[in-house]
Amino acid sequence: MNFRLTAILFGTLFVLGLVLLILSFFSDERPPTDIILEELVATKPDQIDTIEFEREGGTRLKMVRSKDSNQWSITEPYTAKADSAAVQQVVGDLLRAKPTTYPGMTNNPAVYGLQPPGMKVTLRAGDKSSTVNLGNVTLGGKGVVFVTTSARPGRPMAVAHSTVESLFREAGKDGVAADLAKWTGDFRSRQIFPADTAGAGDDVTGVTLSARGKTLSLAQSQRGWKFTSPASWGEADPAGDVTARPGTFTGVRPLLGALTSLQALSAADFLGIAADKEAEMLKEFGLDDGSPDRVRVEMMTKNGQKTTAFIGNKAEAAPPTPGAMPQTGKRWVKVEGQPGVIRANAGDLSGLVSVIENPDPLRDRNLLATERLRIDGLDLANGATKLRRVGTSPAATWKLYGNPAAGDPQIADVAEAERILNVLTERRTVRSFPSANDANFGQGSVAVKVWADGFDPATDAKAEPKEKGKPTVLTFGKQEGDAIHVRRVLPDGTTEHFLVPEKIKVGAAAEPTEVLAAMNKSRLDLLERDLKGFASTNAIAFSAQGASTFQLTRDTTSTQPMWRFAADGRGPTGQVYKKGEVADAPTVQGMLDILATTPTATRIVDEAPTAEKLLQYGLGETPRLRVIVGLKDAAPTDAERSYELGKETSDPNMLYARQGGNPRVFTLPKFILEKFINADLRNRDIFKVNPAEVARVEITGWGNLFGAPAELILEKNKEGVWTATKAPTTGYTVDSTKVTALMNTLNSLRVEAFTADNTPEPKHGLADPKQVFVITLATATGAHHLHLRLGGPADASGTTLYALTSRMPDGKPIVTVDAAPFKAYKEGPAAFAR
Repeated sequence: MNFRLTAILFGTLFVLGLVLLILSFFSDERPPTDIILEELVATKPDQIDTIEFEREGGTRLKMVRSKDSNQWSITEPYTAKADSAAVQQVVGDLLRAKPTTYPGMTNNPAVYGLQPPGMKVTLRAGDKSSTVNLGNVTLGGKGVVFVTTSARPGRPMAVAHSTVESLFREAGKDGVAADLAKWTGDFRSRQIFPADTAGAGDDVTGVTLSARGKTLSLAQSQRGWKFTSPASWGEADPAGDVTARPGTFTGVRPLLGALTSLQALSAADFLGIAADKEAEMLKEFGLDDGSPDRVRVEMMTKNGQKTTAFIGNKAEAAPPTPGAMPQTGKRWVKVEGQPGVIRANAGDLSGLVSVIENPDPLRDRNLLATERLRIDGLDLANGATKLRRVGTSPAATWKLYGNPAAGDPQIADVAEAERILNVLTERRTVRSFPSANDANFGQGSVAVKVWADGFDPATDAKAEPKEKGKPTVLTFGKQEGDAIHVRRVLPDGTTEHFLVPEKIKVGAAAEPTEVLAAMNKSRLDLLERDLKGFASTNAIAFSAQGASTFQLTRDTTSTQPMWRFAADGRGPTGQVYKKGEVADAPTVQGMLDILATTPTATRIVDEAPTAEKLLQYGLGETPRLRVIVGLKDAAPTDAERSYELGKETSDPNMLYARQGGNPRVFTLPKFILEKFINADLRNRDIFKVNPAEVARVEITGWGNLFGAPAELILEKNKEGVWTATKAPTTGYTVDSTKVTALMNTLNSLRVEAFTADNTPEPKHGLADPKQVFVITLATATGAHHLHLRLGGPADASGTTLYALTSRMPDGKPIVTVDAAPFKAYKEGPAAFAR
């Protein structure tokens, strides 16, 4: 044989043997995969039904998934509810775990704490299973956990610690996996009761509490919560009193919230008790049968889970654990069927025993527990007043039915209807629960019917909605002190008796509402009191007949509000209004505003008055006063607003009234009529001046200074500068700005009052040389622009002056004006000088 060929053959065999030897260190006969649990490749986390932990020495922890839910339970070493989220995290992490490289890795399991392994974790999915053996944990450099698996028992592998961190109690520690791994207490559910803590026990269907020989039992019903013990106590209040002091229980939800929030905060809160120490320890924790304050709680949830637990003494907080929830109040708790006790985080349970001994604070003290938005029908005053909610929210409204002759259905006063609902639905108004006694509901009782989702909508707008459900009937009977007996009959016939206060304060209302008065509201009390309004700026015609007679139209050619008399008229005190004359715009606007800003009637007194009744109200064919306002840009059917004002009511400050288009008689404050009776529509803006047209100012006066009236004549030159052509003193120099100020004063001057005097008399001082003050404004052609003669004081205080003016036609009365603007001018000619 050729030596060279022989050498090549032997060399090849040597290399092949060496490769096989190396592979034997790191592999077995099966091919490698990406995951460590090879037998469960492609298995999903929700297919895993069992997870088993086994420590060296045989200690076992087994958890099983419920077949009909994703809930996990501990079945070994004892039975308890597991923290499903924590278990599911471990399952998912192990199914996803992959081998990773690690420097210097050998095939010797003992090096990595895997001969024997400290702990095994097995996942099962039906008849398939896979086991991972856990050895040492190292966090130096690249943190890993050393493992072998049931698929490769002879091949040590490294798994990144971060990918299986859910297996361990604390992050950041290395050592032996069996010492660091979570165990029973870490996987137990921290909740004492298997209920929805976020919903404050919304998924609880029943709860029974026992202490000191007393039992309180509550169960959910179609209406909410009811007592099953004490028997015949009826409904329980779901929400309770929000103002109750801490530790007291006045509602089922706060009670369930306190119970379902009981929970351990860490594994350290689960305490095992040796059998020979159990009796002693239970007594110390207040959990033995003889403890007077031990509370037994039995709770049932919607999914059929039933848990019985015992609540004992207050407990000291467990040693702080990094990352744990803050420690608050603590109670010792024992769950029936589970070993040991639990140091549970708890709220204020100081009132728990008290409410078991006397459950009265939990009784439903709500006269109506129905949601307000569901209430769609009310019969008040023994059926005399029928209210129905029509339409859907937010456009739903209350309407009155039962009197077609009056125009039903009619819109009801929403505020009044809601006020009645407020009284009926105000929380915790029931004071006590007296024994049934029909003698409390004799003559004078008031029955009120309340429907919730009780009507089908009517197809005809005029038809009353059709009843589809029975109402709750509340009968308000005899008064006892400051309380009223009430009998409530629910739609199913359940009857209860209460005492409620005679007055109920609702929300932030300033005054309480009288209950009987609210339940006895008549149709007239509930008719909508809104009047058909208008914007005063849209008024283009305004007239009145009766106590005052006038007819006005708005002058649309003027840039300023201007009203003119469209016909001759007469005021209530004899004023004469001539067609074409200008009316006083501010006075007219004030009259319009008072109508436009009276949006509601004070009260309705008659919804369908006869002709005879209208005469009694002073609202017959010729009412005391009829006012009509014409509106611009309005539809023909909406082109005016009319008002009829009649006689005073029994209250002299009120009077009867009607609005056109509606037969109802209502009341309004009398001052509205007085506004019209006292109104003088003669134009008070009679001194209007255009300074550009004024070229000459003549002033005569100051007789008290010079012994006789003196004269000052001012003229405007071509440059627009005022000069004195005649002055009572020498060297007189005019201040043009002061002349302009005079004209501005005249321009803003208004008549204060029209007197009854048509000719001057000595009392007016208009011819008195010491008092008279005459101002004449003339144009460049010499025509008078304004002639104003001021006389003496028109009142004792001297705040007004008598005046005559060329702006008032002959035969018109002497007027009065404000004295203040002329005070400086009457003191002397210097008022116009520099």
